[in-house]
Amino acid sequence: MRPLRASFALLVRALILSLLLPCLTYGQVGTHNWSGAVELYPGIKHVEVTVSSPRKMVINTMQIDTATPDLSFYTTPRYKPWMSTRTEVQREITRDFIRESQATDKKLVVAINADFWNPWIPSEWNLETVVDVGGLAVSEGILVSRGSLRPSLIFEKNGTISMAITAELYNISNVQTAVSGFGFCLSEGNPLPSGDDLHPRTGTGLSQNSRYVYFTTIDGRQPDSEGSTTQELGSWLKYFGAYNGINMDGGGSTTMAWWDPDASGSDKCELLNSPRGSGGWSTLTTERCVGNSIGVYYVPEPSGLLLFLTLGVVFFLTWGAVSLRRKQKGLRSISRRNR
Repeated sequence: MRPLRASFALLVRALILSLLLPCLTYGQVGTHNWSGAVELYPGIKHVEVTVSSPRKMVINTMQIDTATPDLSFYTTPRYKPWMSTRTEVQREITRDFIRESQATDKKLVVAINADFWNPWIPSEWNLETVVDVGGLAVSEGILVSRGSLRPSLIFEKNGTISMAITAELYNISNVQTAVSGFGFCLSEGNPLPSGDDLHPRTGTGLSQNSRYVYFTTIDGRQPDSEGSTTQELGSWLKYFGAYNGINMDGGGSTTMAWWDPDASGSDKCELLNSPRGSGGWSTLTTERCVGNSIGVYYVPEPSGLLLFLTLGVVFFLTWGAVSLRRKQKGLRSISRRNR
């Protein structure tokens, strides 16, 4: 009887392992508790997770609460002169995307890389060349790149946020901002199957109620983080709270950065992950010029002068309307007396 019991015990262990193996292979199980995360800015939380199984990985994720007052998204604008499929954007590193915004009214506080581009020439990994973005891109309501039957993260002018496959003639009349990626890695809470190739990954996620947007990077090609599959990326996005997720441009492009107001010096733009922009396995951090990036800023409040002028205009218009009604009433009174 003992050999039979031993065989049964081994069978049970094998069954348990077979059930657990997908979870161990494709990412974390359960749901992340965001209550202890660092709040970088109002409505923007950040966490870094380090794991050693199924291999070494460093995962950085931001949870962005779109219900936060004045919070908005912005992506790389058109290159000038713009020509569809030819000269759509000028590549730059994601940190320069943040840095350049500091001189505008859209002062970005966080950003990640977004879509791939053509042509890709490995020797030009750090050059600011003018390229064609791979999928739909819309910046401030203006078309940057047409859809190409790839999934897009879409922010509409009425506040609706969605993820959808976008074709070449996708209607952007109500789109404020949009970026795209290679493919879905998470669909309705289910991580999608993929190959076993390991690379750095960038992902965007959206919660089931569309309130929370997630930016995720998984470092790779380095001793402390060996990269992941796209199925693992989908599993991690789900763990952090996403219901749908897109595998964005990864590899050497994978970058997450923020504007640290407490940093010393004038350049307060810092990396949150450790990119390998040059493309190969390395111990050195290098940043790649990417096709486009997407970031978050806060709509600025009106200045004191602008508020004063606005109130002045409102007062003038109100006073003018009241005066006009009085004159019209007086003319009607005179007209009745003269009948």
